[in-house]
Amino acid sequence: MLRKTLKYVGLLWALFFCGQLSAQHTQSSYSVVGIGEINWGGYTQNLAMGGLGISHNSRLFMNNINPALMSTNLESVFQLGLSVDSRTITGNTPSGDQSYSSVAGGFKEFGMVLPIKYAKWNLGVGLTPYSAVNYGFSFSDTNGPEGNSIITDVSGRGGIDEAFINNSFRLGNLLVGAKFVYRFGSVQTENTFRLDGTTNTPFGNSSVDNIKSFSGVGASLGAAYKQSIGEDKFLNFGSFYNLESKINSTLLSTLQNQAINGVVISSDTLVNNVKSKLTLPARLGFGFSYEKFQSFVLGIDVMTQDWTKFIGENGPDPGYGEAFRVAIGGEIIPNYQDLKLLNRISYRFGVHYERTPYLVNGADVNDVGINLGASIPLTAFWGISNVNLGVTFGRRGNITNDRVRENYVKINLGFSLQDLTWFSRGKFD
Repeated sequence: MLRKTLKYVGLLWALFFCGQLSAQHTQSSYSVVGIGEINWGGYTQNLAMGGLGISHNSRLFMNNINPALMSTNLESVFQLGLSVDSRTITGNTPSGDQSYSSVAGGFKEFGMVLPIKYAKWNLGVGLTPYSAVNYGFSFSDTNGPEGNSIITDVSGRGGIDEAFINNSFRLGNLLVGAKFVYRFGSVQTENTFRLDGTTNTPFGNSSVDNIKSFSGVGASLGAAYKQSIGEDKFLNFGSFYNLESKINSTLLSTLQNQAINGVVISSDTLVNNVKSKLTLPARLGFGFSYEKFQSFVLGIDVMTQDWTKFIGENGPDPGYGEAFRVAIGGEIIPNYQDLKLLNRISYRFGVHYERTPYLVNGADVNDVGINLGASIPLTAFWGISNVNLGVTFGRRGNITNDRVRENYVKINLGFSLQDLTWFSRGKFD
């Protein structure tokens, strides 16, 4: 009884604690465009395979890419993920190429799937990012007053999260699902203007702060099919469609003037409670994989989203183009039934190529990466669980055509718990 009580207390603590976290799990200079960097989905185990997760899913893990694949979970599963992003950003300036490095990280997502009717109907709930904004840079203008340079510091933080509820059904070898989401969040940007070159001036700093708050609903449909081609061998097919959706935006903008010593001279509200409605474009994905049960998986996924159809506060955003993503990856389990830990670990690998939504002077910004990872099974009082690890080595963009190059390493850490006793009526204590 004590073990079960501790397990439930730990689960509730994780749910409430993670729900309060708002750390930036990723970063990119390109997130200055629109609503920021778009999340294509996937937990740690998916990301370790390049993002693979449209046609295949293990019953030990959750899947937030294809709504149909939550029906592969025959027992209750709880999952959460953290991420650390280390990035070196290089840009071309009149004085030559300049680089700087930064690190961001924090909580990324969590979820739970519950069997309503065994092997027939599952219900899933969770929280995951839809977009993230995390950038900061400076530029200067030598034509300032009294011969001084004007330094402009630009930064942005925040993003849009989505809480979801997912219903998935198993109809023989056919899996279908529908996901309904509520999107919410805020993005805060700050533009600070200051003089550089002398302290003998009455001019101080001026700062324009904008806070955009978002809220809206959306939906996604998915299907998958599992075809047996031999003993414990399967071909898996999957697809999903995220419907075009609307999201409400509210803007608050303030201006603050400071003396040269940093004392605030005045603060004014420029605009308050200005409302608008944004249109988020539809997303389509399909995938194919070959599976040997509890031994080997290899697959390919393709996702596409036309961000030229994004409608912002001022209409279509010229900084957005057509985006797509291709992932090729898989996993190997040496011997799932072996008592040796190294033989029961799921080893994962993958590559991805992405044409991001961003356009710089009409040119695409591409992202390519190599992904590696593993799931380490644990045996403890809380039940069947895995520690999920993943790392991505990637590059985004280049330094031509006024773009920047980002070399990054993303480390993903996840935890998944599958339990046979949740929501089951106990006969003995």
